[in-house]
This record gives sequence, structure tokens and C-alpha cells, in this order.
Amino acid sequence: MTKLQQRVIEGPFGPIQINYDRRPSVVARIQGAGIPTVTVVPDRDHGAMNINGHNIPTSRTRNRTRTAVVGDRSYELRPTSLRRAELRRNGTLIAHARGSFRSYAPGSTIPGRDAGITWSQGIDPTDVAIGQAMVLGFGAGAPGVILRTVFFWVDNLT
Repeated sequence: MTKLQQRVIEGPFGPIQINYDRRPSVVARIQGAGIPTVTVVPDRDHGAMNINGHNIPTSRTRNRTRTAVVGDRSYELRPTSLRRAELRRNGTLIAHARGSFRSYAPGSTIPGRDAGITWSQGIDPTDVAIGQAMVLGFGAGAPGVILRTVFFWVDNLT
């Protein structure tokens, strides 16, 4: 049986509680005062999300941009460097995310666990819930082909 891990971070609408387990199946739940609850299965390539029990369609492009559609809103998490990404809602920039090198360590199961987010003005609780879940589940930044190759071999040799 795995032990549930918990982390509390300060969000724009108050504390956000992140609960997750690491093994055997990684699932994270994001909840806070005034924001919808989002559950995410973290994975840079094949992660999944749901909000208040409803599945959120997600996709990934060749440049590693992740897209999530919630109602009439389209959220994009666009990597801008190895450890940085922009979060956009319907094309408008709503946040900057900055990850850590720890998220690329072999065996790391939650890509954005240590990422920080700087929010723009004019956001709402749904933006925060979806944005936090996307950064947690998909990571901030993109490792690039060389780093992905190195970690592929490290993961397979250990």
C-alpha cells in the first residue's frame, strides 16, 4: 500500500492542496477553496485529466504543447525552454511556469511536482485549477531530444 503524499501551495485564491501517490499508479488531486477539484494522471506524453468527475480532452503536439478543452475554453501549456512554459487560455497568456531539474530525474513520476507558477491578472478559479493540474501533470518545459534520449537509456539500464 502506498502512502498518500500531500503538499500545500499558495494560489491566487488561497491555499491549493495537492494530494498524490507515487506507486503503483500515480494519481494527483488538486483542490482548494473556491476552485474546482481536478484529478490528473501525470505523464509528459500520455497524461489525463478530469474536473469534478468529467473527463477533459487533452492532446499533445509535436512541439510538446499540451492542450486541454474545458467547455468553451482551450488551455495550452507551451514549453518555452527546458524548464519553463507558458499557460494560455484561448490564446491569451494567463501564467508562466518554471520547473526544476528534479522533474527530469530518472524515476520521477510527477513531472511538475516542484514547478512554480506566476499568474497574470484577470484569471478565475477554473483557470487556476486547470493550469495547476496541467503544470503538475505534464511538467513545465520540454526536455528536448538529447535529454529524452539520455533519460530513456538511464531508465532502461537501471
